[in-house]
Amino acid sequence: MSRQKHADLHLVLAESLMNDLLLLIQNGFSLRFKEACSVNTFLCGRLGVSREYIEERIQTIFLDGKPVDDLDTAMVRNGSSLALSAAMPGLVGAAMRRGGYYGQLRSTITYRARPSPGDREEGLAHVKIFNLLMHDLGPGLLRKGILVPSGDLAAFLSRLPAAFWAGCSLVRLAGETISSVHLLREGRLSRYELIGLTVETEP
Repeated sequence: MSRQKHADLHLVLAESLMNDLLLLIQNGFSLRFKEACSVNTFLCGRLGVSREYIEERIQTIFLDGKPVDDLDTAMVRNGSSLALSAAMPGLVGAAMRRGGYYGQLRSTITYRARPSPGDREEGLAHVKIFNLLMHDLGPGLLRKGILVPSGDLAAFLSRLPAAFWAGCSLVRLAGETISSVHLLREGRLSRYELIGLTVETEP
């Protein structure tokens, strides 16, 4: 039987349990966008990050595996991969830091802007967020919603402890309220290719 492309999964859980889901932000997720845009525009518009936060906290950015210095010319397109990190330790961390003194050490791998047709097309960008940024940005992203391949999400959720599910007051998949047992043991997620996960917290 062919799988449906997309379903929404909505979880309502105790505020204290949000941290249990943050590794999803590090493992990787996707976001839709209406048209190709600069990294700066993507961060501010799609991730909801302020320019001040970008300048002060997001020290290392990789786009399609290459470190980025100029956030206004580097373009996020359909299928792009974006990785964000706070300052990383050591010489490697210093070299990868955008606009840093040691950036010349990796000049041959630095991202270079390239023209591309079809930049007005809608698309998906794949995002990973590491270390301190994961804790800063993760909760807000989970509340707004992220896209995760169903197999990856099923594997992640299956590893969560029983205490997490005990503190989860609602599980709603594709508009149907179900139990966590049905979600995990009956392969409900595998019916779909991509899951739109949103998380709501309560005191």
